[in-house]
Amino acid sequence: MSSQCWATVDSQCLRTSPCILRETVSLPRISLKWAPRSLNYAASMSSPAITLEALPVAHGDSLLLSCPVGKRTWRMLIDTGPEACWPVLQARLHALPADPQGRRHLDRLVITHIDHDHIGAVQRLLSDSTLGLTVGDVWFNAPPHPASRGVDEGQSLANRLGAPASVQSPAWPWNQAFKSQPAVTGGEGAFLALPAGRGEPRLTLLSPTAVRLQRLFAVWDRELATLQAKTPALASSRATPAAPRDLSQTDLQALAATRTPLDQAPANGSSLAFLLEHRGASVLLGADAFAPVLAAALRTLAAQRQLPLPIQVDAFKLNHHGSRGNVTRDLLEVVRADHYIVSTNGAIFDHPDDEALARVVVHGGTRPTLWFNQDTPRIRRWDDAGLHARYDHQVQWPASPAAGAVLTLPARPAP
Repeated sequence: MSSQCWATVDSQCLRTSPCILRETVSLPRISLKWAPRSLNYAASMSSPAITLEALPVAHGDSLLLSCPVGKRTWRMLIDTGPEACWPVLQARLHALPADPQGRRHLDRLVITHIDHDHIGAVQRLLSDSTLGLTVGDVWFNAPPHPASRGVDEGQSLANRLGAPASVQSPAWPWNQAFKSQPAVTGGEGAFLALPAGRGEPRLTLLSPTAVRLQRLFAVWDRELATLQAKTPALASSRATPAAPRDLSQTDLQALAATRTPLDQAPANGSSLAFLLEHRGASVLLGADAFAPVLAAALRTLAAQRQLPLPIQVDAFKLNHHGSRGNVTRDLLEVVRADHYIVSTNGAIFDHPDDEALARVVVHGGTRPTLWFNQDTPRIRRWDDAGLHARYDHQVQWPASPAAGAVLTLPARPAP
């Protein structure tokens, strides 16, 4: 079976090829469906609860989540990827159903933090009138100037991200779920249960804390300049990457136990990360959040809900693209998933790190499945037959370079 893919892009973001659609792959509690131009999730699954699309936006993140609510579909877009990959996101948004006036609606637009690989295409999104996009609420943290952000000030969103004053973004509500204040938890080990409409997904904010956000605000001008330059600040340890190790001969237990420094980047520490739950299905959306912040919040959440540790979720979009400084054993002792999603092509920072994925394979539960939204020789080492035989993990790949990864989690009764 073959079809034209919904995104065919000729840019440095993707090398194009015709899209070959695979037959649906049935897995326990989940199925995989690669996205054609005409999307109909109700037809592809009898009772979908959450559909997560990890778009192929080079080394960045852009996630589209869809949940059925009554007779409509609730949608949330998390980040846009780098600017060079805007055509990928633009094509996907154009594929959303439009009303008779040509309007397409997102219930939430989440801008997790001001790294270019996450929000480099935000200005393009805000200025694209062809989409007819409306948004129920934008979640984004900027320095408190002015102190309160309401519907009218949504118009200055592009300007707060460094766009010229002449660029006017739509007047979308901004942080309304947080009473127009910064989107933060109450502190280390705290979480924030967010209000939801009848039948809508349950969202629980896990990061950032107010302290972590203030550390970003202290260096906001510097981080914004990096964003505008469209070039990441490379750490010296990443400047000359080592040749990929031969995983077929690697002791993953020892690799997982390797001591590695924790992420300390202020922008990453300010990431909006949360748990999404709907109709018995659950996804942990890690952005680039710090492992200790996520772990502390999840411990408190488990205690409040009287749940044993580790908390069980269906899927975990790994924080910071599977960085060894963010995916830690301590975190995996608090949360376990059936499916772990990695969003990157490995450019710039050589993510995912071997240490991080070794921790997932060794400590991430029984037969964890690694989902990659892009296929590269370096990442494909994790699909080694000998490695599977020794560690009993599974791997899922995109059907084509333009397809990305699509996880469809069915509804199931709550425990």
